Amino acid sequence: MAKKNTRSTLGSTVTTSRDPAIQAYMDAKAASSQQQTNWDVVSDISGQMLDASSRQREAVQLDEDNKRKELESYENQFSNNINKITENAGSLGEEYFGIATEEAKKMQEEYMIAVKNEDKETQQKLKMKLQGLSTGVGSLKESLNIAAELKNDEELSAGRTDQEKLISATCTDPANITYKDGEWVWNNPKYNPEDPKSKEFFTQKDLDNSLGMIESETFMKIREFENSMNAAGVNYIKGAEGASEFDAERIKVSIGDQFITQDNIMSLMHDDARGVGISGNFVGDLRGYLDSIPNMYSTFGIDVDGDGIDGNSPEDKKAIVQAIINKEDRNYNYEASKNILAEYLTMHAEEKFYGKHPSGKSLQERKALRPEPGEDEKTFIKRGGIMGELSKEGTVWNEDLMSFQNIAYDSDVAFQKWKNSKK
Repeated sequence: MAKKNTRSTLGSTVTTSRDPAIQAYMDAKAASSQQQTNWDVVSDISGQMLDASSRQREAVQLDEDNKRKELESYENQFSNNINKITENAGSLGEEYFGIATEEAKKMQEEYMIAVKNEDKETQQKLKMKLQGLSTGVGSLKESLNIAAELKNDEELSAGRTDQEKLISATCTDPANITYKDGEWVWNNPKYNPEDPKSKEFFTQKDLDNSLGMIESETFMKIREFENSMNAAGVNYIKGAEGASEFDAERIKVSIGDQFITQDNIMSLMHDDARGVGISGNFVGDLRGYLDSIPNMYSTFGIDVDGDGIDGNSPEDKKAIVQAIINKEDRNYNYEASKNILAEYLTMHAEEKFYGKHPSGKSLQERKALRPEPGEDEKTFIKRGGIMGELSKEGTVWNEDLMSFQNIAYDSDVAFQKWKNSKK
């Protein structure tokens, strides 16, 4: 028998008769309708979040594109300026001499007034200023010619920062030059009076400091060091007496102390330090190197995407790379960058030490190799074996017996006999 249901409608009571199956269907339909409404809300919210995220990515990309274009304009301007300096064959252009002449005229007029007033002190000061103007012209000429030589000889480092590129472009353009307080300076086109770190004028010292050179001498020392690792590794692979295995931690400290400084670290990262081509330098290899080390990104403590997890997103990883290779980045830390650069150079030193074997076996596989029955020393090494690894556990090649033997190192007689056989 159908169940009676009572419901209120606008204050009146209505009694209906409905089958339970029909009622269940209607309840389910209502629930489904409400669920669909909820999912619509969730979908709208998700869509809004995705749109906001997309807009943020687009804004970041636009900002990066604008910075790239701005940097390209600095480099193009610098190249054009250097061409003009080179065309002048070492002489300053008319723009510089025009300013110098005007300054000299002002000083001469002031000097004549001082002579008329018999003001000896002012006369002496003006003589010194005039001499300083003349000296400054010579110093300015020297700085500009050095900039031209370094640019033309391709000796400027690829590790120069955006700010340094702005300075070199600005300070080689005569349109920006002025003479202020007895010094040649250039107006900073990016000056921000609200930023206490922003400079209104660039000086000759700023120009000189912006011309970071390729660290050729240090590069040569690094390459010589890697070659020495190759020679030492050959001895270890052959099991030569006194040959030691590669001590990665000791080598890393040595590399950091010998080769890396705050002044040269950008060149070591951005230029061809190892002589393998610019595409194989530290900056070119860094992303792949970081990806090869589990959890490396999280150790930098950088989270730029706001998810509360360090180094887990493409945005975080891009920020980490910049923190390592850009000394102007707000997250840059010299010691951290030095450490990872030293690790990178150590990795290549180890590759030189053990060499790449034709068999294609990894270093771990080669270290694990042990002689097969009846195998001789030469065949073992040719297969990728490392005699130095065997000697650590007391296994050596006995030339007299033409076989591998395990020496009891606590037996002086046996050990001495083996040493004599190697001489």
